[in-house]
Amino acid sequence: MVLTTTLDSLRRHFTLLIRQYFSGLVLQISNPFFGTSKIILSDRPQRRLELLMKPASQPHEGKSFRNSGRKAFWNLRFGVLTTSLLFAYLCGFSQDHLLLDAPVPEVLTEINISDGPSDRTVQAIVGMRLIDGTEGDMIENAVVVIDGNRIASVGKQGEVEIPDDAEVHDASGLTMVPGLIDAHYHSVNNNPALETILKNGTTTIRDPGHPFRFYQALFFSQKPMPRVFVTGAHLDGFPGVYKQQAVLIRNAAHAQETVYEHVRNGGSGIKIYFRLPLKYFKPVTDAAKLAGVPVFAHLELVPADSAIMAGLDGIEHITSLGVALASPEEGARFQDAVFNNSNARREWRYRLWSGIDLNSERTQKLIELMVSNRTYLVPTLAAFEKQAGSEGVEEYEVTAFQNMMEFVRKAHQAGVEIVGSSHTWGEYADPGFTLQREMELLAEAGMTPLEVIRATTIKNAHYFRSASRIGSIEVGKLADFVLLNANPAENISNMKQVSRVMINGQWVE
Repeated sequence: MVLTTTLDSLRRHFTLLIRQYFSGLVLQISNPFFGTSKIILSDRPQRRLELLMKPASQPHEGKSFRNSGRKAFWNLRFGVLTTSLLFAYLCGFSQDHLLLDAPVPEVLTEINISDGPSDRTVQAIVGMRLIDGTEGDMIENAVVVIDGNRIASVGKQGEVEIPDDAEVHDASGLTMVPGLIDAHYHSVNNNPALETILKNGTTTIRDPGHPFRFYQALFFSQKPMPRVFVTGAHLDGFPGVYKQQAVLIRNAAHAQETVYEHVRNGGSGIKIYFRLPLKYFKPVTDAAKLAGVPVFAHLELVPADSAIMAGLDGIEHITSLGVALASPEEGARFQDAVFNNSNARREWRYRLWSGIDLNSERTQKLIELMVSNRTYLVPTLAAFEKQAGSEGVEEYEVTAFQNMMEFVRKAHQAGVEIVGSSHTWGEYADPGFTLQREMELLAEAGMTPLEVIRATTIKNAHYFRSASRIGSIEVGKLADFVLLNANPAENISNMKQVSRVMINGQWVE
């Protein structure tokens, strides 16, 4: 046991030295008869050692060299093999953002984790209607007891013991729901905007694709802020679209290196942008799987079915599905227009969707693929909403949006995992309530109010891989919830009737 521990300790220290001083070193072994072998040492957590062998360009000929050449051949390859195994053992590890050989995390977290109330306050909220975010029934006259920043007990009044020292808050006539989770929100060091959506009930967001520096201001706020999950700059292909927000991927190794770098810096997901070629999707998803984070994409040029088969966990934007749903001819026209001019997508996505046949075999197959792969759909409908009669809105745009809504209805009926998201702003949304407008649109697309609430709470928590902490009002979870003045189970628009918000056991004032 002592010997094993000592050897393991030596291996760890030696491994760290190799990574620190010899990263990128190329060991080259040459043999005049049979060519060159090259070993590349890397400090990247790829568990991959490149061993390249190629024939010599001018091998010696002649009978006298045959036996010695064959012996040299096997000696060389045995040496290379053992050296490869040694360095593969020394240089391999699971995840750079944790300690050497640490396990892949089962739960991902926000970058602004808070300890909660400093005085370990016990609070009891009593008398309200409770929609806990699970598939259970609503509870009338409910009680939720909070100890510090955690939910200690949940149930009906009279069945839950309220501690003698608890601060009791009467919530009679109100409805409690879990804090809302927004899967697609963008900010650029805009603390006031984050404060606003928190007061309106959004307690957690994920920003898919903005650089880490866009959230520096978060750590200087003196007020409660939503939980913020980040991904780092999105991965795009040359020439890029938003270059100041992107990493332009050079090759597969660079793609994987970027994934690990983002995770080390606190990324809890990886965002692919629409000019990244399909050939890099699999290296990205392989690296992300090793690092324990999901991958999601905004697509325009790559068909969604191909992207899903390459390992995507989620599709951001309903419009990302257009090329896979359209006829090959219309899809190619769209791809040509957008490839030549990225901004053409703003017009052509509506032209494409206005002609999509949602009763086609292509539609059915894509939906089946999404269900079988448990691919999350983040439709961001509010961002693409077009209403007839609005100034500057063309008929084909209205038709296109109706088709988007119809696809969401079909996908939901088939069992696709659909989650709530705002994309920050919507033309028909009240300021600060874009996520609530998205919830209204999901209801219009056929989801019941309770299904919409789950899509914007517990389902998103699963998509974020943090469902053991957030997303529902259950014992042991963090105390994030919203008190509403009206019942959203009767009308989802009542989600805008916010009375009070609690995050991490603290009331938002």
